[in-house]
Amino acid sequence: MVYSGIIAILIAIWIYRTATDAKISNKFYWVTGSVLFFMLLKIIMINFNVMIIEIFDTDIGDAYDNAGGLNRRDNSDAAGLQTGAGGTLIGILFEILPAIMPFLGIAVLRLLVMLKQPFGFMALFGGLKEMFIAIGDSFKTSDQEATSNNDPEDSK
Repeated sequence: MVYSGIIAILIAIWIYRTATDAKISNKFYWVTGSVLFFMLLKIIMINFNVMIIEIFDTDIGDAYDNAGGLNRRDNSDAAGLQTGAGGTLIGILFEILPAIMPFLGIAVLRLLVMLKQPFGFMALFGGLKEMFIAIGDSFKTSDQEATSNNDPEDSK
């Protein structure tokens, strides 16, 4: 969940910078809407993961539930969907997909609805590199900037 919060913050910065660069009004509505859309898609993807697990999970039976095993059943994987090496990969996908798919949804929304541009893979992630460069530059101190501005190599 922590990485999803970080992704949501990066999406907010990305959408704000895009709206500023494209001179779009109501920047904060776009930022708020995109973060809410991200969270909605995240909830949908989590429920999708649960649905996939429930489809492949077998019911152990009523006798198990009556014997007090109802609470332990949620931690079992009777179908073997998440066991072994393949289960490890599926577990990793179940963790990553609820963050990646909403990010892709926001990227498509940004491109097609906000910027009204035709769909293209390179345009889909436009502005991300500049955003990370600007974030990195924001950590520079004034001493580093003054040193780089007074570089004798630049005066030649």
